[in-house]
Amino acid sequence: MYRDAADGRLGGRLLVESLEAVGCRAAFGVPGIHALSLWDALADSVVRYVGMRTELTAGFAADGYARAGGRPAAVVTTTGPGAIIGAAGLVEPRMSYVPVVNIATQVPRALIGSGRGNIHELAEQSEILSALAKWHAVAREVGELPELVREAFRQSLTAPQGPVVLEVPCDLLTEQTAIPAPAAVELDSTSPAPTEAALAEAAALLAASERPVMWAGGGVLRSGAAAAFTALAERLDAPAVTTYMGKGAIPADHPLSAGSACYEGAVMDLLRTADVVLAVGTELGEMATNQWTLTFEGRLIQVDVRSEHIGRSYPDALGVVGDAAAVLEGLASRVPTASRGGASRARAAHDRIAEGHAGQGREAEFALLRSIREALPRGGIVAWDMTISGYIAAPFYPVYEPGTWLYPLGSGTLGYAWPAAIGAKVAQPHRDVLAVHGDGGVLYGLLELLTARQESIGAKLLIVDDEGYGILRLIQEAAYGRTIGVDLHQPDFPALVRSLGVPVHEAVPGHLDAPLRAALAEAGPSVVHLPQQLVTPGRTP
Repeated sequence: MYRDAADGRLGGRLLVESLEAVGCRAAFGVPGIHALSLWDALADSVVRYVGMRTELTAGFAADGYARAGGRPAAVVTTTGPGAIIGAAGLVEPRMSYVPVVNIATQVPRALIGSGRGNIHELAEQSEILSALAKWHAVAREVGELPELVREAFRQSLTAPQGPVVLEVPCDLLTEQTAIPAPAAVELDSTSPAPTEAALAEAAALLAASERPVMWAGGGVLRSGAAAAFTALAERLDAPAVTTYMGKGAIPADHPLSAGSACYEGAVMDLLRTADVVLAVGTELGEMATNQWTLTFEGRLIQVDVRSEHIGRSYPDALGVVGDAAAVLEGLASRVPTASRGGASRARAAHDRIAEGHAGQGREAEFALLRSIREALPRGGIVAWDMTISGYIAAPFYPVYEPGTWLYPLGSGTLGYAWPAAIGAKVAQPHRDVLAVHGDGGVLYGLLELLTARQESIGAKLLIVDDEGYGILRLIQEAAYGRTIGVDLHQPDFPALVRSLGVPVHEAVPGHLDAPLRAALAEAGPSVVHLPQQLVTPGRTP
């Protein structure tokens, strides 16, 4: 049996001590034979270990933890199949720029690439993991572990943020070492500073503008720049739009907030007719620009931490390279306060969208959003899956604070919301946290209810049950006049949830409020089951 000795400690304990030194306070994963000394060390650590039922959901949980808490968690996976199942959980944080640190074990150093049939050996493990990570390393000596862990966390937090992978051969974890526990360190994750020339040119355009519009993407939230974004909007008296991933950059009830309904005609016209659009921390991707059909009559200023992204979709954009917070603060110090009718322009966009929805018959869909918003406090966190309710929420659910809207738009994956809610609740134990799933996507990780119960994690789950993959059903019927593979024979969800030892509250369409409030009042995890067919509202002109 491998154990720490009187004159030394195992590499697994040094690895956990290294996690502690960089401020890591949560780890999600599934145990494996190659990493048992690491798990043993976690038992005595300030790092809270949450044992998930699959490596995929462990990755989603770490993603939710980072988005809600603003700091990375570790995902611990074992060699071979465990590492590759966990790799699928890296896709969303890679595409949405979320800091996650995957500690994956490897076969013993002497056997890497040997092809000798060591258990769990996969010759391509490193290649697969490195392809999905923004930074990747393989430890070769026990003494490297503290520095590699520091670098892994630093890289995950360095803009553009994202998932990183550190592979640790299992023989390092069981090797005795006399290396002392590393001291606590502050991680340096500096971002490029904007140039004076770029700030001056952008500020001159904004100061001279009559109809400016501000536009926030997820980069505003990742840089902690929501307050700076709102302050500049107030200084310019400019309507402020957010992308789906930028929700929370300005409170939805702020007079200058024009919402996040980028596909609606009113918002597209607001952006199109502006004489200056300041786009901060957005890739100007497909969903934000209505498949790049959005055009700009005025000047577009694109702020991004990556120079290679400037002008990628709109070559004529004036680029300002730098961290969103630094750019926004720099612009605020250079532009004078002025009155430009921003609140009335924002209100007109909201009114136009509301008028367009009148008569569409989608009252039940908007009532669902209202029930959720009214049941949660202002700082309540909601994780949405890629489901009809999520597609409606992305443009229309009001978000008031950063880090309270979790949505897997980067990869468009199913199965994200419930494990992400578990991670968010670990990061923010004193906030209400709710996941909203369809009945198709929830089956990717429904058994994580057992994790929440075992670990006393009081996240809540709303299942909107339409007996299938509802959005795909709608698209198939419209495009082909028939469906295949989207109508599902589902379990009795309330009975299944009860069998897992978790309370369930049953709701009916139009009467969600009381069951949802009852679930939120439970001390531990609880579920609301709502059988309801939803339809996405039509786009408004």
